[in-house]
Amino acid sequence: MICSILVYQQTLLTERAVNSNADMESILLERGNKLSEVLDRVADVGIEEIVEVVSGFSQDDEEKHKPRKLVMARMLAKSLQAGDPVFEIVSRAVYLALRGIVLGGSGPRGRKLSQTALRSIGAVMLAERVVAAAEVLVVAATVSIGVHRPWYITLTDNM
Repeated sequence: MICSILVYQQTLLTERAVNSNADMESILLERGNKLSEVLDRVADVGIEEIVEVVSGFSQDDEEKHKPRKLVMARMLAKSLQAGDPVFEIVSRAVYLALRGIVLGGSGPRGRKLSQTALRSIGAVMLAERVVAAAEVLVVAATVSIGVHRPWYITLTDNM
């Protein structure tokens, strides 16, 4: 999701389609929310559908915006591959955001750490989703410690 929003942002910047940072943030937030709704409803969404939702063009504009959609689809497909610089930056930021919640808690301190990491990639709007995912990780870690504690102790004692 983040990669698709970044691709759309880059497209808008390249075409100089937005006048201010506030307008850009508003547009990206709206498109991000729409994409989030689609991803929550549909289990198997392809790149073309993601580009369709993110770009926000109606079917009436299909021919006019087809080249832009094609470029966005290619950029998105490339940015979703391991080793791609965009993928690496996004992955690292999401990792740091999750880590901020896991280590800092889901309160104000952890949320601030998470938002700081997400802000670096323009994805602060996903902070609540990161909090929810991190809370699941914390529960899984707590269960794992409860179940595997003797093994962990033996493992660390033999290091």
